[in-house]
Amino acid sequence: MKTNMNRKGISNVVATIILIAVAIALAVAVAVWVFGLAGSASKTSTLQVQAVGLTGVSTNSSTLTLLVSNPSSSGIGINGFTLGSLSCVFSSPVQVPAGTQGGQITITLGISNGAFINATSVTGSGGVSVPSTTSVSCSGSQTAAVGIQYSGYLTTVSGQTYPYTVTASS
Repeated sequence: MKTNMNRKGISNVVATIILIAVAIALAVAVAVWVFGLAGSASKTSTLQVQAVGLTGVSTNSSTLTLLVSNPSSSGIGINGFTLGSLSCVFSSPVQVPAGTQGGQITITLGISNGAFINATSVTGSGGVSVPSTTSVSCSGSQTAAVGIQYSGYLTTVSGQTYPYTVTASS
């Protein structure tokens, strides 16, 4: 018994061209993804932040001390910080030059009715520079108590945030 089948489909040549086109499209997509990640990583500056202490909490004025290092090849401007629900912005960015190791940012916090309410001054040392005209404006408040661990972060001019934690002491 002989059957007469009429097969219809795409030719081998067309199928090969389609397979090659799909493979090239996938290779391009993977290359864009890989080089896109590598490109953004090389453009991103990294800041290392370590809280040294939050002292004087049982008085009307407290001092937040942060160590910052900038191992990248470009300077980083710090625009502000948070301490719990207290959020503060600097009028001029605090500058952390490229290659800074162990620079220090010291922030004086005002306390009223048992809560951090503002930042009265910010200073820098070890390579960190604070423009002399820098003022600090804050919003919100955070309960101030000895022995409590607070979380916060520094915000850079580019919008990146770098977290830290600090335990309050008297």
